Amino acid sequence: MRGAELRVENVFKRFGGLTAVNGVSVTANPGQILSVIGPNGAGKTTFFNLLTGIYAPDQGKIFYDGSDITGKKSEKIAAIGIGRTFQNIRLFGAMTVLENVQVGHHNHTKTSYLSAILRPPSFQREENRNRDRCLEILAYMKLSHREDELASSLPYGEQRRLEIARALALEPRLLLLDEPAAGMNPQETEELKLTIRKLRDDLGLTIVLIEHDMAMVMTLSDKITVLEYGSVIAEGLPAEIKAHPRVIEAYLGKGAAAEGAHHA
Repeated sequence: MRGAELRVENVFKRFGGLTAVNGVSVTANPGQILSVIGPNGAGKTTFFNLLTGIYAPDQGKIFYDGSDITGKKSEKIAAIGIGRTFQNIRLFGAMTVLENVQVGHHNHTKTSYLSAILRPPSFQREENRNRDRCLEILAYMKLSHREDELASSLPYGEQRRLEIARALALEPRLLLLDEPAAGMNPQETEELKLTIRKLRDDLGLTIVLIEHDMAMVMTLSDKITVLEYGSVIAEGLPAEIKAHPRVIEAYLGKGAAAEGAHHA
């Protein structure tokens, strides 16, 4: 599988008098890990919501592998191969781990309502194929031993991994991860980092990541875009971002930026 290119051109989103996303332009190349960082309230999740059709931009264009997807509905965007996780876990707690992944895979089911009722042999074959694929995804995410357990009974770190498994069930070529390490302990974060790198290396996925864990961002990203008050204030390689005065200022305040410049 080849990752998809994401290209965002001069996108704006306003809510009343507030401009949450202010003329943002970003490109993620196929197979690249792009991190979007910035202080709380910088517009990062609104930006993800624009990419996945939860909001339509007021201005600007969004392209997925060269196709204009600006303003398309969420289900259409999921169907073309854009998967995402959410900042707050959104699993179906009363369903099993396997059922959660099967929900994610329903886009790839060709079954009609009639065959779902009549259940001919072709329906059963497809059901088995879909189940096998979902079990493969669970194995890949190291969750096979949990397949029959309720999603709500999983430890927090495994719930986060299940969210990624469900997004993978869409068979995406672009994967958007909204703070996947939030609330994880250092060991879980390290495992997650290896998993994300594996998704890129094994599956060729393009991955866009919102994350507050700077150590994770700096070691994982091919490229970083920094937002502040909805605008891009910096973009580049991890080493460039780490040393960027505007970024230091946005995170640590003007005094720290001046101190950094003084020691540079």
